[in-house]
Amino acid sequence: MTVQLIRVDDRLIHGQVVVGWTRSLGVDHIVVADDKVGADPLQSTLMRMAAPTGVGVTIMPVEAAAAALTGGEFDRAKVLVIVRGPIELSRLRSAGLPFDTVNVGNVHTGPGRTKLTKEVYASPEELVVWRELAQAGVSLIAQWLPDQSRTDLGALVLRG
Repeated sequence: MTVQLIRVDDRLIHGQVVVGWTRSLGVDHIVVADDKVGADPLQSTLMRMAAPTGVGVTIMPVEAAAAALTGGEFDRAKVLVIVRGPIELSRLRSAGLPFDTVNVGNVHTGPGRTKLTKEVYASPEELVVWRELAQAGVSLIAQWLPDQSRTDLGALVLRG
């Protein structure tokens, strides 16, 4: 398996953004690691329809995705892994998927959420997880599209 990118984006598979990353990285398969969408046939169908033509899509719960990614199921693929938020990302790591760099794209605003960047907001619980990941040495890079500027999210969350 060649994981080209692990991305945090609460929209999961989302038009222009996924097309930009798949083209830029030569991705031929997207793995969505998400318990909710994995358990919802309608949402799974909609996610598959949003993927670029010619790119395979697998949607499964977080721990199952980690097992599949480390167990050889995608050995011949160039994979983009997408999770909804930092909690799912941390679960993916705890389930055995090694990574040292993560692309953080979009995590929406809402009540009680703190703005970290233009596109990334965090609840108090998520902020703790972002900090834990950064302290563990994971490089957290906020970047919307491949040709746009990058922000060191890890440095932002560690400054607190």
